[in-house]
Amino acid sequence: MEAFAVLLGLVAAACLYLAAPNQVLLPARSSGAIGRPAPSLFGWLGLALTLLSTWLWSVAQSWPVAIAATFAIIPTGLSVWPFIGTYVDQRRPGTKEAA
Repeated sequence: MEAFAVLLGLVAAACLYLAAPNQVLLPARSSGAIGRPAPSLFGWLGLALTLLSTWLWSVAQSWPVAIAATFAIIPTGLSVWPFIGTYVDQRRPGTKEAA
């Protein structure tokens, strides 16, 4: 159950990253991307997954462990996703490569 809670926390961090206006993982709407969901949808989904992950931690361990684990997983995931987004954006065809 803890592994599932960790995965949910990382997915929640990804959703919170995708809700940010400066994310580069998904192409911007102005570049002709079709069907990109609104950032507010990602924000609410990230919040819901964070709460679900915290609740799963509380069932498996206890509430103090759940809160500590959430405070460890979400910021860690939020600091990892920008690196992944930048890597994907650099490998995307049609983007300018850094010199």
